[in-house]
Formats: sequence, structure tokens, C-alpha cells
Amino acid sequence: MSVNITFKNNLKKYGNNVIIPNLSLKVRKGEFFTLLGPSGCGKTTLLRMVAGFNTIEGGTISFNDTVINDMRPDKRNIGMVFQNYAVFPHMTVRANVAFGLKNRRLPADEIRQRVDKILDTVRISEYADRLPERLSGGQQQRVALARAIVIEPDVLLMDEPLSNLDAKLRIEMRNAIREIQKSVGITTIYVTHDQEEAMAVSDRIAVMDKGVIQHVATPKSLYQRPANLFVANFIGHSNTMEAKAVPQENKLRFSTGYELPFDNFVREAEEDDVLVSVRPEEFIIQEEDKPGIRAKVLSSVFLGLNTTYFVRLESGETAQIIEESSISSIIPEGTTVSLSMKREKINVFTSSGDRSITKGVMDDAEK
Repeated sequence: MSVNITFKNNLKKYGNNVIIPNLSLKVRKGEFFTLLGPSGCGKTTLLRMVAGFNTIEGGTISFNDTVINDMRPDKRNIGMVFQNYAVFPHMTVRANVAFGLKNRRLPADEIRQRVDKILDTVRISEYADRLPERLSGGQQQRVALARAIVIEPDVLLMDEPLSNLDAKLRIEMRNAIREIQKSVGITTIYVTHDQEEAMAVSDRIAVMDKGVIQHVATPKSLYQRPANLFVANFIGHSNTMEAKAVPQENKLRFSTGYELPFDNFVREAEEDDVLVSVRPEEFIIQEEDKPGIRAKVLSSVFLGLNTTYFVRLESGETAQIIEESSISSIIPEGTTVSLSMKREKINVFTSSGDRSITKGVMDDAEK
């Protein structure tokens, strides 16, 4: 149980409409791997290619060394969990979970033993004799998860499984899914458009856009050292400012004349126009007379632990800043401040935004 999955030069199209142009990727044995991206980016299409529900117009998908392109879906030993649960309303929880095992004609004693074990794993043993109509959304999703896992699949595929749950239940269920996946060790591909959800459950994440993988890395690497501006803006929030890189002097020169010491350029970086990406928590708010970029506070939102400020930079751009809430007062609207940055954390991209020129970017799509 559990396999490596290798995608090699995959092509998917409908007529003349190319959805996935040329995708290569490796998912490791036992890994919780997430496909993350906006609606229409191709992530669900790719998942359905693995399941056998979509054809593959080019390239190969392999489980270990076995190419599965032409293998029937029921021969791939895959478990699937859908957005809409897809539990059978006329069957009890126990019967729902046992369904796949009965189709495989296993002995009754073995079916009962395996069902009991998985109901305990997903913590719904007490609901074994209930019908789905008497379960909450989260409980029904646990039933769907148990039914997918009990057949001991080589691969578990999950397509937006939490999108129908309320915010509190989503957090509870994503933690449960992560815990259960690790306990059973199944290679899992998870599809979502929710960045926070992806960050919370994944070993690695592939950020997709228009059928192309933009960056594959751990949640930490994606957030701290995104490969391009699309990834920086999709994972969390980033403020983007124009500047000029001066690598030979180890600094960034902003259009306002402010110069920031910066020694994190990659070796091949040259003096050129660049885009500087600064996350809200990477700004430092200072008094107006301190060296930095001038800004005027437009508004603020107090959120307990943190306060979010919206400011207008002297260049005319707006920016969002998150600062730990002070025990004293919130900075009033209309106040002019000076902004410095945590320079070890900021990211610098080419003027087109298609490539980072910051040290530390890691991309391991095919490792």
C-alpha cells in the first residue's frame, strides 16, 4: 500500500483547448501532496487524470514503475473523497464504509474487522448504525474518508473535500484528515483553492496557474521564498513595489530615493529594474523622521493580537501592514509614518515578476 506517482510531460486538451500543456511532477510515497491554485487552473483535471476519469492526450502517469494511462479506473486501487461526500443516503454508516469491501468479495469476518478498525481511526464508531441524514457535515465527511481508506488503496485522491463545511468545522476536519493520513501512510493528492488549508495539511504543495506548475515546495519555502510573483501573491498577501537592484553594492534603490541594504541577491543578479515583494508583517512602522519610505495611514483594523494598517506610500501605491497590537493607542488615520523592512525576509523579482532573484528559492517538482 502506498506508491510513488510520476507525471511525465502530461498533456490534457479538449478539442483545440489545451488545459495542461506539459506537466512533469513526482509525488513521493506516503506524502500528503496538495495541488493549489485558482479556479480553472487545471488542478481537478489533473486529479481526474490520475483517477482515470479523464483521458491523457500526451505523456505518462506512473504508480511506481507501472504506467496507468490505459488502466481502467477500478483497477488502479484508488480511494476518492469528493466535495459532496457522495455517501449513500439509504445505508447506515457501517454499510457505507463496508460497500467497497463487499464489492471485492472479502469474507464477512474480515469486512467487519476492517470496518470497525477504520471507524475507530476516523472517530465515528458511535455512529456506526446511523443513517447519513442524522449526521453533521463533518461526520458525513469522515464516513466518506473511512470508505475511501478501508479498501487500503495505493493512492488517496481528495477534491475540495472541505468546501461545503463551515469555517470552524473546516479547521477541525483538516486537522483530522492530516492526522488520519499520517497514521495510515497513504500517498495522498489533495486539491484545494484555499491557501491556508493547503499550508495546514501538506508535506509539499504545487501552485498551479493555467495548467502550469509555478512552484513546488514545502509550505514554509513557498511562503518565505516564492519562485515568482504569482506564487508570492497567491500564497498569503504581498505588497509589491518597484525598485532598482544594485547587486554590486548590495542594496535596493527605491523610486523615492530610499536605499535598503540587501545582500540576498542570487549570484547572477545584475543591476536592473525589479519588483520588491514585502508581506504585511515584514514592514516596520517608524516615526516620520526615521530613514525609510514615507507613508500616510489611511485606516486601521484592530484584530486583537494584531492590528492591520492600510497606508498610501509616497509613490502613490497603497500597502497593507500587520503589526502586533500595542497596549497603547492605534496610530490615527492621516498620520505620516516612515516604513522600513525586515530585509532578510523580503523577496525580489525580475521586472516581469516571472522569476525570483533572491537567494533561498527551492523548487523540487521532479525530485
